[in-house]
Amino acid sequence: MGTFLDRLHDLKLKEVAQRQIKISEKNLRDQVETLGLASAFRSCLLRAPGEPISLISEVKSRAPGRNNVDRLVPEDVVSDFEAGGAKAISVLTDEKWFGGSLETLEKAHKVTALPLLHKDFIVTSYQLLEGRVRGASAALILAYYFQETELLQIIDETRKFGLEAVVECSLENELPRVLAVNPDILMINNRAIAAIPEEPAATYDQGSIDVISAWWERNPDLRSWKKQAGKLLISASCVNSAEDINSLLKIPCDAALIGNAAMAAPDRIEFLRSLSKTANESLTK
Repeated sequence: MGTFLDRLHDLKLKEVAQRQIKISEKNLRDQVETLGLASAFRSCLLRAPGEPISLISEVKSRAPGRNNVDRLVPEDVVSDFEAGGAKAISVLTDEKWFGGSLETLEKAHKVTALPLLHKDFIVTSYQLLEGRVRGASAALILAYYFQETELLQIIDETRKFGLEAVVECSLENELPRVLAVNPDILMINNRAIAAIPEEPAATYDQGSIDVISAWWERNPDLRSWKKQAGKLLISASCVNSAEDINSLLKIPCDAALIGNAAMAAPDRIEFLRSLSKTANESLTK
């Protein structure tokens, strides 16, 4: 039986084939050639000693099994996130399952100078180009979809298009091949999205904030990777409270990506400010 990510892989190939009928890859490449530098993603999130964890907030109207907002107004959400202290914005552009679009990414770019992460189930270079044209600074690359040689290739293409590659692992057995390519940015998803069944249900494993800490303790190669200068470590999913932020301070995690919790908060600005305040206060104790 396949997984949810396998299903999305096939869906993305079909979607890209349809979009290429309207806009060729050459057209997108030509557009990218005219663009200036994108806002720096990694450098604005790296945590120096004594600094708090940076927050990446995600624009996402829904997810399998839950609805965050009835009507998404990207400009308002991005404004709230920026006011709340987010250092970067993640924009989920999958439409079928997450209610996003490339237009959502473009709208976000028009109202903020913060770096934007294009988050989708990227399986082709065409998708990288689409995100870059619409204002992305970085692109999410799921390790699940790529073996080591392929991973090196997609990272190289990402850089050539003026983007930064955020390589994500959600299963611990993906970690060795990811570390083998020595990415500049590694995101560990505390929710095992690669294990979600083909037909996701509300009861699938929601994960735990303790996952990244457990991986850190069990994997000396991960600790060695982080000792290199400029390597950015991001924790994704399961950040729902100040206590979760505190748990991330036990390891040299640079940033936390906050998705559903930030979107569904009654007051997004206050929610993010409370997390930032906790991170700062914890460092002074």
